[in-house]
Amino acid sequence: MTQDLKTTVPDLQLKELLLHEERKSERYANYVRLLLTFLYFAVGFGIRNELPEHSFNAIIIASLINLCYGIFVYFKLKDLNPPSWIKYPSVSIDIILLSIVIYSFGTFRTFKTEAFLLYYLWIGLSTLRFSPRLTLATGLLSISAYLLIIVIALNTNTITLGSITEEFISDRVSTINIILRIVFLSAFIALAVYIAKVFRLIASRALTKQILQAQNTELNITLDKLRATQKQLANKNRELATLSEIDALTQLYNRRKIDQIMDESLAETSHHPSPLAMILLDIDLFKEYNDHYGHQAGDEVIRTVAGVLTVSARGNDSIGRWGGEEFIIICRDTDTQTALNIAERLRQTIEQTHFAVNEQVTCSFGVTSHLVGDNADTLLRRADEALYRSKQQGRNRVSHL
Repeated sequence: MTQDLKTTVPDLQLKELLLHEERKSERYANYVRLLLTFLYFAVGFGIRNELPEHSFNAIIIASLINLCYGIFVYFKLKDLNPPSWIKYPSVSIDIILLSIVIYSFGTFRTFKTEAFLLYYLWIGLSTLRFSPRLTLATGLLSISAYLLIIVIALNTNTITLGSITEEFISDRVSTINIILRIVFLSAFIALAVYIAKVFRLIASRALTKQILQAQNTELNITLDKLRATQKQLANKNRELATLSEIDALTQLYNRRKIDQIMDESLAETSHHPSPLAMILLDIDLFKEYNDHYGHQAGDEVIRTVAGVLTVSARGNDSIGRWGGEEFIIICRDTDTQTALNIAERLRQTIEQTHFAVNEQVTCSFGVTSHLVGDNADTLLRRADEALYRSKQQGRNRVSHL
């Protein structure tokens, strides 16, 4: 079903565009129709003295009908969706009225080259519609009208069959002359149909190319939008990934990310032996700040400590909020003494920092280093025991285990 739609939709577009082009060609044909109408008037009045009264009246009436129809078609084709059937009555009326005008000029003149060329002219104009079927219908109707004129002329004795003369006003026309003109007209119709087919093929290819270009342009626009959407999605994913790793309050790594960093650091140490240290710290008497000043003040204390850790720690240290008022620092390529020095420097900086609660805030630190056979649990257990020792010994101090 999907494949059928893919092949049908372009065909529908092509058919619609061809119909649009046919409507345009119908407008051009109507302009020619109006032009020929004025030509009928001019010729009719030009040879009025040479025509019987009824012939002149027939020419004027036929020209007026053609003019009215041309004006009707002009306004009809100005609609956004003019009827597609209008080309068929247009062709019929044109041929019939043209035949009436030619016959009224004088039957014998109908078979003279200069008058007969009007048939060829109209068939040539019909190819403006690049519709082979309409061109063929026009040609067949022209031949039928031509034969009808001959039959009427013979029955009314307006012409006689015989040897054609060079005299312009002679009413004698040979049978061979009539047959040759029909043969010539038939050949001209065949050529016109072929030209109409070629025109339609060229138009179809051009319109197909136009459709493909429009589809490619639309596809490129869609792809650009898709790339932009993918880029936005990638940015959002990065933001989400960052949010999933960052603690909202402190903008430090959250516990999940610190666990990942700890596992990666331990894996690196097992493959490439290098010192690894861990610092665990806790804000002293934090519950009292919350109880006395409120949770917002407590959050501000946590943010301030996080800011000190961020500014004071080294570039290769990974800092995270371990939970509540606890923080953790993973120190790669760091031996025990260096880790103790880092912890002591951080302790002093926090002690000397001004906090919004207008009270001195201190932290207790627990430091441990990686030993052979350690995993994340054993490291954390020793760091927590060292932190507990600092608390037991009076807080605001650094302990190692």
